[in-house]
Amino acid sequence: MFGVGNIVGGLLVLPAGAIADRRGRRIVIVASGVSGTIGALSLVLLDHWEWAFASSILYWAGTAALPVMSAHVAAVAPRALLGRAMGTVYGAFFGGFIVASPLAGTLAAHFGMRAAILIGAVFFGLSTAATLGLPSGRGAHLLAPGRFPRAFWALLALAPIGAFVAVLPTPLLPVYVRDVAGAPLELVGIYIACLSLGSALFSAAGGRLADRFGAAPAVIANAIVLTIGCAMAALLASNGVFVAIGLVLAGANVASNPVLAALLERIVPPARVALGYASFQLVYAAGFGAGGIAAGSLYDADPHLPLLVTVALALPIAVVIAFVVARITRSDAPPTPPIEFGRTT
Repeated sequence: MFGVGNIVGGLLVLPAGAIADRRGRRIVIVASGVSGTIGALSLVLLDHWEWAFASSILYWAGTAALPVMSAHVAAVAPRALLGRAMGTVYGAFFGGFIVASPLAGTLAAHFGMRAAILIGAVFFGLSTAATLGLPSGRGAHLLAPGRFPRAFWALLALAPIGAFVAVLPTPLLPVYVRDVAGAPLELVGIYIACLSLGSALFSAAGGRLADRFGAAPAVIANAIVLTIGCAMAALLASNGVFVAIGLVLAGANVASNPVLAALLERIVPPARVALGYASFQLVYAAGFGAGGIAAGSLYDADPHLPLLVTVALALPIAVVIAFVVARITRSDAPPTPPIEFGRTT
């Protein structure tokens, strides 16, 4: 059921980006929010599971606007502050998980599953209402379309590889902390909130680091933190405190997303910015999905393997991505003015 919804949401990403470039970003963001809200509300009314397919499609169609939101941030934030702006927006998304993960089970236990879903749908609706205040962003379609440069295609090729490694620790994490770390059922949500806390903190920190020192060092730093966190969660699973700390550090698995999103602003033609972000999101989602499938197979072989494979691959892949990022950054730097002899200042 969730897979069908994810597929539909993925297929809508590119059309949503093209419409946003031509008709404006706000209309796409609002429409996706309305679709997601209706999908969540419809779950409250279900009495047959088969109808949940329609709810899932409506709900996950809301994800089609995520790259459009990144394009909006890129359009309104100054380049010098773009990394921290992207990091703050991405981090705020995980802030919702920090609050919701521990509360969802408690609300469902006390008031029932339908009440918990209804409360989530209400907040989804409030989020959609907030998007009505966004500027439309129209006018970009009046510019010459432009072609995507080779640097864009290089990032597009690397994105699914990075996503594949980044997702490995997360799909079966609730099962891992329950069966391997031995966490009581009522604490599983707390452990997941630790991961979301790390995602929020390191997304914001990664964006600031990129603004101050460059995108390449930020990508390397995030990979180092992710490696340490996964190693702690895998090798110290008998100690709940170390597992919790490790999961906070493992939240850096998504911290390079805002860094790369800010970098895209440098290389995507202004008239095709939403389509560029949508293309990046689509290939990233493909790697994310493949990594989720691989995580299940690895976990079946050994519950520690998803974490240990991430430990082995995160830093080498980050080095390759950082190399490409550094070349893009250097090529985008303004030329150094020539030295003129015989003049004094």
